[in-house]
Amino acid sequence: MKTFDRRTAFAALALACLVPVHAAAQADWPAKPIKLIVGFTPGGSTDLAARILAQHLGERLGQQVVVENKPGASGNIATDFVAKASPDGYTLMLCTIPTHAINPHLFKNLPFNHIKDFAPVSLVAMLPNIIAANPQFPANNVKELVALLKANPGKYNFAAVPGGSPHLTAEVFKDTAGVQMQLVGYKGASPAITDVIAGHVPLVFENVAPTMAFIKSGKLKPIAVTSPSRLAGLEDVPTVAESGYPSFAIEGWSGVVAPAGTPAPIVARLNAEIRKSLDTPELKARFAQLNLRPRATSPQEFATFIQEQTDYWGKVINRIGLKLD
Repeated sequence: MKTFDRRTAFAALALACLVPVHAAAQADWPAKPIKLIVGFTPGGSTDLAARILAQHLGERLGQQVVVENKPGASGNIATDFVAKASPDGYTLMLCTIPTHAINPHLFKNLPFNHIKDFAPVSLVAMLPNIIAANPQFPANNVKELVALLKANPGKYNFAAVPGGSPHLTAEVFKDTAGVQMQLVGYKGASPAITDVIAGHVPLVFENVAPTMAFIKSGKLKPIAVTSPSRLAGLEDVPTVAESGYPSFAIEGWSGVVAPAGTPAPIVARLNAEIRKSLDTPELKARFAQLNLRPRATSPQEFATFIQEQTDYWGKVINRIGLKLD
């Protein structure tokens, strides 16, 4: 009985010492640079949004926010890394529609749970997609593209990151228009776009942001955007919806998550500073140049959004019968 009492007393003393230290660590946060993990190569929409946000967030937090790219496996490598990171507020992720809504339906036996292993912080941006082509590609609009693909079933390939919203956009487009194309998979937008410009692959389905400069320079030919309405800077490019498929509208998104168990005060502070960052004229202007639409939420709203997106894309993927693993 005395042994039990001594052990109990020791445990209580240890806990009493631990609680103030833990609370102090939260109060001092952030005391060192923060990593913002991106699951794709530099130059894509997620990477560009992350770097813009990191600059503004770092200024507000008084600590550097460093973007670290961990591409591969359609974002699963980065997602697994963050899921297993210490929940201390120093490792965050700019998650996306593939990492936190699509991949769970495409890959079996993932080493993480995209719902239970993360603490949602806030949505950051909505990302419209585009269908673009090598300038020598014979089709110039959706009508011509569908006619060409129907006349040559299976002949043409398209570039995309497997499991990403542009890839799923292509699969939904194939199903909606009744055409056949084959995916050529890439780890990120930059290598995909590079191969289309070089003529190795005729078409690319991608977020608008990384294609803008190449469209402006004439190195890529826009076919259509997949957003509900036309986009600023691309006013002459029609939507798929107005090109004969009125119900067709798909956008990607990105948001900040932390490892599950991250202290609530840290999540709340991050949410507040992200909201303020997204509301600055400077960030809005930089996002607008890339056709990224800022969208902040509460952590609870973002958690609901992730679940809704997971359910929606699960139904779409089951309907079209798509599997990557």
